Amino acid sequence: MKNKFLWAMALSFVVSACSVASIEDRYLTKDVYNDVNDFTLQQGDNIPSIALADSQGAKHNLRTLAGEQNLLIVFYRGDWCPFCINQLESFEAVLPELDKHNTQLVAISPDSVATNKNTQRQFGQNYLFLSDENLTVIDMFGLKKDETTPHPATLLVKKGGEVVWYYVSKDYKTRPTGTQMKQVLTRYLK
Repeated sequence: MKNKFLWAMALSFVVSACSVASIEDRYLTKDVYNDVNDFTLQQGDNIPSIALADSQGAKHNLRTLAGEQNLLIVFYRGDWCPFCINQLESFEAVLPELDKHNTQLVAISPDSVATNKNTQRQFGQNYLFLSDENLTVIDMFGLKKDETTPHPATLLVKKGGEVVWYYVSKDYKTRPTGTQMKQVLTRYLK
């Protein structure tokens, strides 16, 4: 019994140590934040016409998706990254707010279609997981950290394709949470 308690405590410590840190509130009232020199998008740019495969292998073009609804695009490092998964989990609490603002959550990573299929099962159908295995789009956006990993980024794209807000950082532990994105949605998607 004592060993089970110790294991539970150790697991709790590991999980809490891998929780994403919220961004500073001042970045919620600024239009953009970026400390990645190669990031190519600017506020007011239109999202490029790029197609990626979802967890079922079907292709989705970002510009076409943005023509139908607002997009909350999250570039994450992969399903192996506890900070990434923690950020995605934080969005579950604000899924009704995303629906209210006609916003689709699009998560892009270098994970394979097969890996995304498992991640999709974990999160459900309100998330759209897209695979960028060769880091083509990640590199096009200037988010490529190294040969296998992107810098994390969160972008809000208005219906029609205009990039209205983003947070892009080299710090993989600090990202906007779902609660913080609720504030951003309310500000930009009135």
